[in-house]
Amino acid sequence: PWSWTIMRPQIIFGEALGSNMNAIPALGVYAALLRQRGEPLHFPGGPAFTSEAVDADLLGRALKWAATAPAAANETFNVTNGDVFSLRHLWPAIADAFGMEVGDDRPSSLAATTPGCQDEWAHIVERFGLCAPADLGAFVGQSFIYADAILGFAATEAPAPSLVSTIKIRQAGFGECVDTEDMFRRLIGRFQSIGLLPPRRW
Repeated sequence: PWSWTIMRPQIIFGEALGSNMNAIPALGVYAALLRQRGEPLHFPGGPAFTSEAVDADLLGRALKWAATAPAAANETFNVTNGDVFSLRHLWPAIADAFGMEVGDDRPSSLAATTPGCQDEWAHIVERFGLCAPADLGAFVGQSFIYADAILGFAATEAPAPSLVSTIKIRQAGFGECVDTEDMFRRLIGRFQSIGLLPPRRW
């Protein structure tokens, strides 16, 4: 006697290292490099567009719920934080979490420009005694490409919103939610506190 449950999350953010689809390390490296150069946090993306995020911790709790909830048996659920967000609109909060001022709009591909900053990143790791890999590939994986996509780099106009409803999972009994701005602040703070990124104040 067993059952299955399919979870369909939107953009997942969490603590994974070396992942190809986690923008937190990619944004953290980008911010640290700019700060090391004495620059504010320039926005490298394109037009604002609306999407939905999923905190990896929230997704974990949804999976735990689904493992034993009779209402989750043989069902498919969308999973999101419960709100909508735009990285452009959240940029001031993200800059503040990194302890930085907001800079200019400077569209640039993180995938094209950041891997060439390997020596600068290694210097930052040494300067702060970080436990993060000094090798950018080991730390960020291919997530610079992913960050370009969710920042809307090279887009000339905002794409249509890609939104899903989470009514079904709420009605089935899982009603947790996370404020996406709070999620960014918490995850960036977590990376800082465990030495994967430089501290907020330096």
